[in-house]
Amino acid sequence: MNIYLRTDSSLSIGSGHVIRCLNLAKVLRKSGAQCFFISKNHRGNIIDKIIQEGFSTKIITIDNTSDAYIRDEKFWLNGSQRDDALQFISLIEEQDQHPDIIIVDHYSLDKEWEEIVKKRFSSARLVVIDDLCNRHHFCDLLIDQTYQRRPEEYASLNENNGLVLAGTKFALLNPLFAGLRKQSIACKEKVDYPKTLMLTMGGVDAHNITGKVLEYLAQAAFKNIDKITVILGSAFPHRDEIYALAAKSNYNVEVLTNVTNMAELMLGHDFAIGALGGTTWERCTMALPAVNIAIADNQLTIAKNLSNSGAIVLYADNFKKDEFVNAVQHLFERYHEQRILVTDICDGLGLFRDIQEIIPVPAKDGINVTLRLATQEDINFVYQLQCEPHTRKFARNPDIPSFGNHVVWMTRKLNDDKSQFYIIEHGSSCGVLRLDPIRHASAKYEISIFLTASVQGKGVASAAIKRTLILHNGDTILATVLPENYASHQLFDRLGFIKISPDEYISEKK
Repeated sequence: MNIYLRTDSSLSIGSGHVIRCLNLAKVLRKSGAQCFFISKNHRGNIIDKIIQEGFSTKIITIDNTSDAYIRDEKFWLNGSQRDDALQFISLIEEQDQHPDIIIVDHYSLDKEWEEIVKKRFSSARLVVIDDLCNRHHFCDLLIDQTYQRRPEEYASLNENNGLVLAGTKFALLNPLFAGLRKQSIACKEKVDYPKTLMLTMGGVDAHNITGKVLEYLAQAAFKNIDKITVILGSAFPHRDEIYALAAKSNYNVEVLTNVTNMAELMLGHDFAIGALGGTTWERCTMALPAVNIAIADNQLTIAKNLSNSGAIVLYADNFKKDEFVNAVQHLFERYHEQRILVTDICDGLGLFRDIQEIIPVPAKDGINVTLRLATQEDINFVYQLQCEPHTRKFARNPDIPSFGNHVVWMTRKLNDDKSQFYIIEHGSSCGVLRLDPIRHASAKYEISIFLTASVQGKGVASAAIKRTLILHNGDTILATVLPENYASHQLFDRLGFIKISPDEYISEKK
């Protein structure tokens, strides 16, 4: 599967669009896809980072680059949409490959660009990543990770009637944040009074809000702050000033550039001061309370929604020292209230949800089959499935468990980080799929799957297993099938599993 991503970075654009596309591309690559980037060489770009991550990258060259900050995102492209689309198409055609999926993340591109590209590659699935909800689109899928965004807000802008994934549950975050979420929540719960501060104002911070914050912190002289870690992007243009401020600070200040371990750094800090970009949802995932600062016009919707929910928000254009000091003091005094608030905003599993819509796996009726992680709220649903006669017929233990034993068993499974407990979705919840670690010479996991009677024979089981093979690409999976379960024998054989014994199949490719 060939996937092409069109996104840019610059002094005006920042680095967030490229970073979230890299997060997405790495997950898609892990799922077995080949990903290619196409990007313009604006001043302050981070194209080198894309290349360092191992992705083939083609560059749309522009000659009239400038260091001037461009506030209006409509002019970030530095050229026409038509020319950009034609160059994008030409660079793909040069590779003599047909794209299966095209992903575009750019505030300067809209329906005009999308229609040209879609006309040339009509069979490709066109995915748009947006946050602004301010222009028309012509796509098959639109992802907007804005806090409290609703799909219906795109009703008049969605000219191809594409599926809209809206809200922070679809935030395009590196899976490392979700992986450290439980540990970070536990750490933050133990904080008596916050002492360690992370300061991160985005990958570029063209107006040097970082320096302004450091100066205000120095003037305020908070006695409880033991350490400040300042995170700078590789394209940050005021580095010398920040090092000078750090050197003369009355705090212990460490300045880090172009970090690759942001999740671990958030784990090790008590609170943050940061811009309202994609890092906002990283902080929320890690239960890291923050003074949030809107540094660009395109962050105003997020700022408003967060502020209305009780989060602490300042505006880079006009915040003064007293307002800043009051905001930080407010965070100190209501630390755990803010911690709980941000924890509920984002769980960090957005990419897991996004890629299941970017790469559809339909049942026989054409409805996409997806997996979601089971929770305590699914205990009753799973028990009902466990009690259905067709479930017990081919189970290792044909006896129906008591509800009490079921609750104990399922709670243990949900708390086992080594097991994967999924609910199968086909319009609504319709089954269970589990991957349990197993000691086996040829496999990492053993698969278990059972469905409601209403979806039997509709290709849902086949699609759910295909979905699992995508999400767990590279992991060998064992299926153990009772001799009399003829339908399951045929299913695993049809899906390319290799039969290694009368009742065992593994997911090695034939």
